[in-house]
Amino acid sequence: MLEMATASDSDPFGDLPDELLSRVLSFLPAENAVQTCVLDTRWRDLWRRLTSLLFVFDGPTFPRYNRFKQLVKLVICLRGNSPLIRCEIDAYPDDEPENTFTNTRLLIDYALACEAEELVVRAADIQYDLPVFDVPLSLISQHLKTLHLEGVNLDHSALNFSGCPVLEDLRIQLCNIRAYEISSMSLKRLCITEYCLLPDNVRLLICAPSLISLHLEDFEGLTPFLENMPLLETAHVSLKDGCHDHCRSNRGVCDNIFCGCHTYPVKEGVLLNSLSNAAKLDLIALPKMFLYRWDLKWCPVFGELKTLLLNEWFTAVDLVCILRHSPVLEILTLQLDNTEIHPLIATPLIVTKMSGRS
Repeated sequence: MLEMATASDSDPFGDLPDELLSRVLSFLPAENAVQTCVLDTRWRDLWRRLTSLLFVFDGPTFPRYNRFKQLVKLVICLRGNSPLIRCEIDAYPDDEPENTFTNTRLLIDYALACEAEELVVRAADIQYDLPVFDVPLSLISQHLKTLHLEGVNLDHSALNFSGCPVLEDLRIQLCNIRAYEISSMSLKRLCITEYCLLPDNVRLLICAPSLISLHLEDFEGLTPFLENMPLLETAHVSLKDGCHDHCRSNRGVCDNIFCGCHTYPVKEGVLLNSLSNAAKLDLIALPKMFLYRWDLKWCPVFGELKTLLLNEWFTAVDLVCILRHSPVLEILTLQLDNTEIHPLIATPLIVTKMSGRS
């Protein structure tokens, strides 16, 4: 019987196919996955060919500074230039008084050099200075399609993603956006959520003519100014307490020079003209926010709009204006005091199928 022993006797996973083992390895953090290299050459080759690299840590499992530095160098050395599809990085500071992030940036550069299509950079658990992410200099890739930034400082006058010509999905959460412009000719989906800090002295300009989906919610600062989005299909915009677009006088003649009313443009408005091509719109705001109401004075025409959700920010005049300029609207939902009023069951004044003008 001893003479008939096989490799599977020493390796309990020896009989499993490479595809299955690779699948299991793809879920392991890099620190655990790289340790499989010591098992035998098969495991080392499997790890090198992984297309998903996870530098993900949870609270007390964060390595010490030197250990993180060693881990970064070890992974880069062992993997070489093997292609990546996805890379997820929990930003970790260097052991220096300046709280620099040299090794985190080294990982980002490595992921892009390996032609990663999806990159996640997260620093949500850091309790001190957040890492600075310099988009024009840090992001140059012909392959990157998805970028998720969480808890980082976007500290540059213009976040120009021209260095990523195939970027389609951009998600920004818990970030301090110190820039005055976000621009991408290829971007299709943009999500800015979870208490991002936006400029409060000038409006962030968003230039994304290929955008088909926009989600803007839970930010602090002035509402971004949207340039023309002819391909837009869906948009969810929520202006809550953090939004600075409210005014005590609500007439644009406030004595407070820092009031958001003084940054309102002299023509074309801020949001609604660029959202006018969408087929589905959610327009949420506190009643004190003036932005939607002022934008409606420019009479945007919602020629493709079929589904609309509003909450209690609007007046009867605002609602009539929207309905008159939404010739193909089919479904209108009103959220009043956290209660949804659906046209099918609650209001005889609005029909579910509209033809022509209301």
